[in-house]
Amino acid sequence: MLFRTAVLFSVLAIAASGFSVRPSSKNTVQDAHEQLTKKIRCWEPIEDNIAGNTFSGKHTLSEPVYDLCSYMPDPKDFNKFNVNGVDMESDDFTNVLNLFQITHPRLAMLNVCLQEGFQFGAARHPSQTSIRCLCKREGCNLPKKFTTFLEFNKFPMPETSF
Repeated sequence: MLFRTAVLFSVLAIAASGFSVRPSSKNTVQDAHEQLTKKIRCWEPIEDNIAGNTFSGKHTLSEPVYDLCSYMPDPKDFNKFNVNGVDMESDDFTNVLNLFQITHPRLAMLNVCLQEGFQFGAARHPSQTSIRCLCKREGCNLPKKFTTFLEFNKFPMPETSF
């Protein structure tokens, strides 16, 4: 009975989400290798989160125009996050891209998470820090809390259709 209830809730959640998800027949490493050279779709907010505006919290998948997707958990609350596709001109991503280029058939990089420090004020003021995770598979920057994002990326990306 419990199994039937879980299956029913899963089906209802997928139906209510507005798109269908088909499980993949490949494993995570195969999925990562297949997507290594493709342009990918990334989750992005429907509207800009501009100070003073109310953000709906809704996201959509972009067109397949990105090389990397970004996931940044809020440094004070890992239940909050920012997701977007990465503008490759915004920084030098050479070293990060090299990490994804591992060519061993049984190994693939899924996420590269960096803890970054920023000094915006004078040196006597504390630095600000953030975590930025970059991934290279379609839809890998799932707009959910940090632990859910990490769990989701353990598996092949589901095939979606809208």
